[in-house]
Amino acid sequence: MKSLELLDKIFKSSEDVIYGIVGILLILTGLFLLFTAMQTLVMEFRDGDYIKAALHVIDRILLTIMVVEILYTVRVSIQSHALCAEPFLVVAMIAAVRRILVISVESAYMLDKFKYHMIEIGILGALIFIFVLSIILLKRNHASFRDMYSRVTEKTN
Repeated sequence: MKSLELLDKIFKSSEDVIYGIVGILLILTGLFLLFTAMQTLVMEFRDGDYIKAALHVIDRILLTIMVVEILYTVRVSIQSHALCAEPFLVVAMIAAVRRILVISVESAYMLDKFKYHMIEIGILGALIFIFVLSIILLKRNHASFRDMYSRVTEKTN
């Protein structure tokens, strides 16, 4: 019994260390994305292509928000030692919105692909609706899940 408890402590500590390293890498990635967003803004505004500059900056900002949401997921995982689905759904939703923004601008320049872009936007819109619905359902059932999880952990302790 003692060896299982020791093994459990080693696994939890290892998990925390790995999550900590992942968190540090995510912080550095977020800072790098913010730096490149500012750099892109200055360079492309200097060139006079304001729409392209705005698109690239929004793209970088949304990517940064995705990284921050993943960082939040890592933080929650460290604190609770449980994986939560909601932040992943938020990241997926941001990724879908990001793609819609890119497609919208691309459609103005690539008229031959307009039909395919509109189909993709429709599919992404449906996915966003599904992600929002999933988040709502998860929030409604969160209390019952927490009760179930606490009962399971009480039985194992």
